[in-house]
Amino acid sequence: MLEQQLVDLGLTQGEARVFLSLLKLGPSKVGAVVKDSKVSYSKVYDVLERLASKGLVSHATIGNIKHFNAVEPYRLHDYLQKKEDALKAQKATAEGLVSELAKVANRNRAAKGAEIFAGDRGLRTAYEILLKDASKNDVLRYFYPFDDYHPIATPFYSRLHLFQKEKEITQRGIGTVAFSRSAHYREIAGMVDMRFVPFPLPGTMDVFQDKLLMVSWESEIGILVTSKDIADHFARYFDSVWQVATISSGTRRRSRQ
Repeated sequence: MLEQQLVDLGLTQGEARVFLSLLKLGPSKVGAVVKDSKVSYSKVYDVLERLASKGLVSHATIGNIKHFNAVEPYRLHDYLQKKEDALKAQKATAEGLVSELAKVANRNRAAKGAEIFAGDRGLRTAYEILLKDASKNDVLRYFYPFDDYHPIATPFYSRLHLFQKEKEITQRGIGTVAFSRSAHYREIAGMVDMRFVPFPLPGTMDVFQDKLLMVSWESEIGILVTSKDIADHFARYFDSVWQVATISSGTRRRSRQ
């Protein structure tokens, strides 16, 4: 029990065993530590050195022989404080690093032109990339056909809604008339700004700034295209369809759920 708790605090299994042995034995020669901890001679010196570097073991030379001793248990607080300080430093470094890495990723992404994302997590990432540069009142346009995969897509967009809401963007959706008659739409009719058409839609598509995201819920794959020309083309197509689509009833809190 104690050994596992020490491991949970960040010690290796060997370090935990040696530390507990020294607490029990008191100042001891290496042979006694090996015998009690079951850590081999070939490894015990390395383990003791690591524990010393963590401030958990000290040593003294008695009769030309090194004797090792565990520090008082309360010194574990010092060890954990050092870990916490190191973690804070790593976080500070990571913040700057993430910013620089994002610049590199953005350059590469623009060069690639198109990326493929798979699965629930992959699609979530695709939407985060799509909206990462969003500003308040930017317009997200999306086509949402009502098909056999609606039960899979709906829970996903319900979770995504919170992320989109934080961005405070304007959302406009176009769906099929079949969707307007669905039980799900009746539940959210007062919360979405949607219009409907009596003809098939090109698929699930989101158009935002210079990006177009196309999603196939049959295979749970998304293709994210970064191209201002393509995004502008689909935005104009969306706006044309929007003008002739049937206006939904209810209040218009612009969000997709």
